[in-house]
Amino acid sequence: MKKQLISAILIMFILFTQADVSTLAGNAYREIVKVSTTALAATEVSIDSEKELIAALYTGLLDREDKIVVKYAIPGYKLNLDELYQKVIAIDDKSIAKDGDYLAYSMRGWEAVTRTGWNSTTLNFAPSYKTTLEEEDTVDSKVKSVLKGLKLEGASDYKKVKAIHDYIIKRVSYDTTLVKTSAYDAMINKSTVCEGYSMLAYRLFTEAGLKSRIISGTGNGGAHAWNIVKVKDKWYNIDLTWDDPISSDGKPMLTYDYFLKSTKDFTGHKRDAEYKTDEFVKSYPISKTSYKMQ
Repeated sequence: MKKQLISAILIMFILFTQADVSTLAGNAYREIVKVSTTALAATEVSIDSEKELIAALYTGLLDREDKIVVKYAIPGYKLNLDELYQKVIAIDDKSIAKDGDYLAYSMRGWEAVTRTGWNSTTLNFAPSYKTTLEEEDTVDSKVKSVLKGLKLEGASDYKKVKAIHDYIIKRVSYDTTLVKTSAYDAMINKSTVCEGYSMLAYRLFTEAGLKSRIISGTGNGGAHAWNIVKVKDKWYNIDLTWDDPISSDGKPMLTYDYFLKSTKDFTGHKRDAEYKTDEFVKSYPISKTSYKMQ
């Protein structure tokens, strides 16, 4: 009888601790990194609402934590990890420039495990990043130094965009090995692919007081990323990667073929579906005419 009772308790324990493993596939720019669930361990945070759950993940990602453990008891709450993650990276705090699109493109991927106990659920979230916290601190310092050197205080939106555009293109070259993908690579290693160009432009635009977004899609049929930026209350397309072509003699080039363009003049670019929705287009309407160079 005692043996049967112990067996019953063990069965109930197993049922209440079954793990639900989920991952986010992401788009062409986000590589999923498999993380061993047996290694998940971190300081546990207890919360009692989805808002607090989102805040815990948001803070952990900004701090580049590799293990985020959250214990929650929310009556009637059904966890959808994909939707939860999208809510986290959608946060755009106007006081900082490291969340929103920048945070989304800083991620390589994530894996999550949930374990349900007697009266609560524990979420073990294991993210993987393109950069370390120390590298991001370096980017922070460099961004402030660059903007100070460009002397953009009081400058018009146009002058800010042009100065940042020119600064990046004069100092960054396209990474033909296709392995350098971050703003750190662009700023410190001075070489990156389109993601890194777009991320660094986003950081500098935003820190300079401009509104910007990173757009993903295709460029002449291949996976690509670029920016949109707001100048004088109008949104424009801008592609720093394509304005920095690789010349036949290997010398750096600075062009303005994709600088502050209307959609009609922004040839070769096709947005991913999420950037073509009625809601997105209404929120970020692109100017019907390209900006006249000064």
